[in-house]
Amino acid sequence: MSGGEWFSLPLGDGLCAQPLLDDLLADFAARPAVDGQALLLLRETDGRLQCELTAYFTPAAASFARAWGARPCLRPSPDNLERLAGDAGWRARWFG
Repeated sequence: MSGGEWFSLPLGDGLCAQPLLDDLLADFAARPAVDGQALLLLRETDGRLQCELTAYFTPAAASFARAWGARPCLRPSPDNLERLAGDAGWRARWFG
């Protein structure tokens, strides 16, 4: 499964973003599970001391993503993504 619209939500600096990330994870856990839904995280350093965090939402998590103000985006590269919550088989499902 590769179709559908992906969403991203910039969370900011890795240290400062933790309260927002905690709220996001708690809200995700409180909602009913949806097949294929996953919340993913990208940590980017680009040579900086602190990393920038971006949350990515699979197409199956579109309604959850919209509720958090996430914006549609291109499908990210799976290389540096880590799963925070949801479908444990996200890599195979969305990237084959």
